[in-house]
Amino acid sequence: MLFNSIPYLILFALTYLIYWNIPQKGRKPLLVVSSLIFYAYFSFPFLFHFLLVILVNYAFSEWMFRKKEKGENHNSVLYTIVILNVLNLAFFKYFYFITDSVYSLTGYPSFKEIAGSWSIFLPLAISFYTFQIIAVQVDIHRGIIEKRMSTVDYFLFILFFPQLIAGPIMRSQDFLPQLDHPTIDPDRMKKGIFLIIGGLFKKVIIAENIAPIISPLYLDPAKYDSFSIFFSVLAFAIQVYCDFSGYTDMARGSANLLGYEIPENFQGPFFSQSFRELWSRWHITLSSWLRDYIYIPLGGSKGSIFRSNLNSFITMCLGGLWHGANWAFVLWGAYLGALIWIERSLYLHRGKKKFIPDSFPLAGIIRTIVIFIVFTFSGVFFRAAARGAESLNVAYEIFKGVLTLRNTGDTLSRVDELPTFIALGLMFNWFQYSPFVYEKLKPFQNILLPILSVVILLLLGIFGDGGQDFIYFQF
Repeated sequence: MLFNSIPYLILFALTYLIYWNIPQKGRKPLLVVSSLIFYAYFSFPFLFHFLLVILVNYAFSEWMFRKKEKGENHNSVLYTIVILNVLNLAFFKYFYFITDSVYSLTGYPSFKEIAGSWSIFLPLAISFYTFQIIAVQVDIHRGIIEKRMSTVDYFLFILFFPQLIAGPIMRSQDFLPQLDHPTIDPDRMKKGIFLIIGGLFKKVIIAENIAPIISPLYLDPAKYDSFSIFFSVLAFAIQVYCDFSGYTDMARGSANLLGYEIPENFQGPFFSQSFRELWSRWHITLSSWLRDYIYIPLGGSKGSIFRSNLNSFITMCLGGLWHGANWAFVLWGAYLGALIWIERSLYLHRGKKKFIPDSFPLAGIIRTIVIFIVFTFSGVFFRAAARGAESLNVAYEIFKGVLTLRNTGDTLSRVDELPTFIALGLMFNWFQYSPFVYEKLKPFQNILLPILSVVILLLLGIFGDGGQDFIYFQF
């Protein structure tokens, strides 16, 4: 049930109409039911698996609260439920990755036979809801969640359908206090509609039009010239940004219309002037989750600079692996982790110097361009992972094609359209980076909303093709 689909429109409209016309005590159960319908639309059998996961975690949460109330040590309860959640994720997402990797290392055919005898399907949203559930358990252990949650609150926190499939990864302290007091006013409604319209534009008009242009490149990159490869690399970064931030905008807009605020995932990342700044602005809820639940437990920035950089590098590699069961995703994380390591080693501990001094003409613009381009090349691993076993060869050919500056070979069809889509994506990136645009337009929102609604409907009719899955649905 995609956000840009008729079934979602029907489900949300019915939920919205009933939601605001019943007493508060009935609203949370209604959202739970709507969320179950939303998930069941994708996979009815896996709905039961999902409910079982939530029930088991709820039971362990209650067990941990009872231990804390009695003053007993509850470390073993936390370790057990975290391990169970990780095993659940590992079985469905990494079974073939592990068996194939072991087979490649050992050559024992039994590992290949084991993998071939199983047919394992990936439950929708398992990566996102696993991280969110683990965070709940750790927050109870740390005392961040001080009071027991009702069964309905617990289920709704995990199931809340606007953010269920691809986040943002919510924190208990951000969402739970809102559950009993959803608030709506004209400004929040208009903001929600603006977010949905902007998200639809980014997803359908930009991301879904970039995808078919660059897809042939990843089937046979060796046949294309460097010009096509370079602009495809830049365009894929814009595609991911518009696809995922578009999803987040629609999720936030839907939540606004239901009276809730959920976290922003992007804050103009492509205008960053360092890689550390970029990761504070890109997929914010995942970055902060990795920081709080992996990087800091590893030791964080305590100790030597080397150890701090190593902790950061390990965290980024695990973040890459979280995205998918493929060595290309691990290399994606390693590439980004190495950039942060280099940046911190060269500049951060030397008085926070910048790699291009402010005294240099146009220093800020140059830093932004360099960071953007270097970051976009991480997407080569990310996109190549779709080729499975061929992913590393594909990534190698793309890097080779750019570095050799070859002017022979085919030119991608419609490659001349990519600069326009890149510029549009950067424009939305600027809107997020410079919120004054929204403030300037706010006085005119009563006029703009109906105009933009009509425009987006026309554009959907012209450019839309029925709706493609969001990229992060596969994780």
